[in-house]
Amino acid sequence: MTKTIENFIPQGGKHCITNSLKQIFHYYGYPLSEEMMFGLASGLSFLYLNQSFSPMVNGRTKVFEFEEKLASRLNISIQCKSGSDYEKVNQITRNMIDQDKPVLIYVDMLYLQYLGLNKNSHFGGHAVVLFGYDDENQQFLISDRDNHDFPIRTPFGNIAEDFHYVSYQEMEQARSSIHRPFPAKNKYLLFDFSGYKQINKPVLYEAINETCSSMLNPPAKLLGVNGILKFSKELLKWEKFNTSKLKISGTTNYFQISKDGGTGGGIFRKMYGDFLIEAAPILENENISQVGRKFVEVAKQWDKIADYLWELSLHGDTMLLHTMSDIIMEIYQQETILYKILQSQVQKNSYPDYKIKFCT
Repeated sequence: MTKTIENFIPQGGKHCITNSLKQIFHYYGYPLSEEMMFGLASGLSFLYLNQSFSPMVNGRTKVFEFEEKLASRLNISIQCKSGSDYEKVNQITRNMIDQDKPVLIYVDMLYLQYLGLNKNSHFGGHAVVLFGYDDENQQFLISDRDNHDFPIRTPFGNIAEDFHYVSYQEMEQARSSIHRPFPAKNKYLLFDFSGYKQINKPVLYEAINETCSSMLNPPAKLLGVNGILKFSKELLKWEKFNTSKLKISGTTNYFQISKDGGTGGGIFRKMYGDFLIEAAPILENENISQVGRKFVEVAKQWDKIADYLWELSLHGDTMLLHTMSDIIMEIYQQETILYKILQSQVQKNSYPDYKIKFCT
């Protein structure tokens, strides 16, 4: 048996979960940009994490917390389902496709052969949309971030396909993976748009406020602006790494910052800046748009760091660490100021009939 959801339109995008959500929302008649989704879910963050094989930075909030926040602010239902029995989950998936319901699933990127990743690249929080199957050829049809007009970089080079055929065996491995971080464990999402509420000023200010609060007042030194400061200092300690670890650290963090890794550029700072620019007319607040443009500029600074990290991955030149440390210290200062400005705008434009917890 063969089934393809004919009215589903695969689209390329900047970030795996926002692009996958964008396609689902569009299919059901609720189009939103990736940037608006990212900002509404208070997706911007920062984390510096020491790991044995390589330190790692990250610029967005946790998997599933993001989806829950977005659902709450739009008054819709997004349920995350999973199960240890792949055959059972697979049958549910096929039934949804038979009912013309595209399925947002989470997969371990390593097992998707078209990405060409190495054996240490397990990441089960990667979101794609499954919209067809072919029993004769034993293949699923999935939409990833790439598209004919949206190439993405992989170790194989650029790929720009509207959709990919993935074998049943690959799919089972990718969906059932229990490898960390973020083991896939057959997770998929169910949507109910019946309560959908249009975006308004209060919900936008609430989302912006939450980002300010989490960045300015993080619970640990490895998070928020504290984490950016820590990154600046910790980079200088990378001089003690052997050449292999130094190069791996360069590669790992290049993809965590660059648009090639699915951040939209500048470790998600460009996406957040574009969100603020898009939100400003709804908020009738030009100051928000100006801050958005500043975030786009900060993103360019982060992209410089990504370029240096790529150089580090190629040559292991420790002198690059001092240059990067200085730039990141400047970014720390710039971002701290921007969150404080945004915070002041939230407080200035609060609504008495809508509860917003302000930063303190």
